[in-house]
Amino acid sequence: MEYLAALGGADGDRRARLVAGMAALEAHEDRLRQRVEDAVAELPGVTLWSRARHRTPTLLLTWADRPAAEVSRALAERGVNAPAGSFYAIEASRRLGLGDTGGLRVGLAPYTDDSDVDRLLDGLREASA
Repeated sequence: MEYLAALGGADGDRRARLVAGMAALEAHEDRLRQRVEDAVAELPGVTLWSRARHRTPTLLLTWADRPAAEVSRALAERGVNAPAGSFYAIEASRRLGLGDTGGLRVGLAPYTDDSDVDRLLDGLREASA
């Protein structure tokens, strides 16, 4: 709680700082998510699932010509943790037409920064080439 409150600055009571901190955190994650979405839109054969307006900064990607698990392994070699699978949502995965293998999950966190996103995007570009 103190970490989140500190993100909100020094003004106001704890609740006000928490609200401001959560807003700052959301803005940070949304900016990074938008960077990833914009870059993924330029990758041939890659589908980004869900563009819901309000959501967590988590993306699901699939490739037309390779399994997500292959891309996950390539990213792991670059030090990027982006697992592949159906993530305990097998029925949703099947309903979307992704079968039992699902897709690649990219998650952003409060501590993710631009250099992390750069490394992710470099890996996605390389894996998609």
